[in-house]
Amino acid sequence: MKRSVWFAIGLVALLVVLGAGAYTAVQLLTAQNDPDVPAGAQVFEDVYDDGSGNPVTVQTVILPAPELPTDQPGVGGVFLRQEDNSYFVGTGSTSVSIQVENGETSTAVDHSGPEIEVVVTGDTIFYEDITEVSFESSESKEQTLQQVVRQVDPPAELSQGASIAVWGERRGDRITATVVVFAEGR
Repeated sequence: MKRSVWFAIGLVALLVVLGAGAYTAVQLLTAQNDPDVPAGAQVFEDVYDDGSGNPVTVQTVILPAPELPTDQPGVGGVFLRQEDNSYFVGTGSTSVSIQVENGETSTAVDHSGPEIEVVVTGDTIFYEDITEVSFESSESKEQTLQQVVRQVDPPAELSQGASIAVWGERRGDRITATVVVFAEGR
């Protein structure tokens, strides 16, 4: 699974700050054959309503943080739920839609691939993705950013729809995690 998949899902969660009535959808672009995109970068397209009823599209390229493993994650996708020391991740083609109405936020999560169990241990290293992304301020409608992560303690709770990427030993529909990176809406 490409690192771009898990990160694109997480970035859509950031869009909850766009305000009441904003509808957000993210469409992942396949960049693996694009010679203009650096290796390991995540590329996605965000479409949002600018308030006038017109869709606005911003393409963002995010270069991977140097703290992360250089190989592709064993699992990447969208966080579904947590049970004890296991996180369940939806994979494949994933989407997260966030709607804010009257101050109430609702999240719809969809995935086409299998649900993968991620088992964490006392040795698992957790990083929170804290990359600052602004879609409205990009006048060119294209931007390149450097991913920023910080090492954290395992989160007590993750929000449904958070993006998650995992490196570790995978066996079937289960992976024992050595490194976990997550991003939630801010």
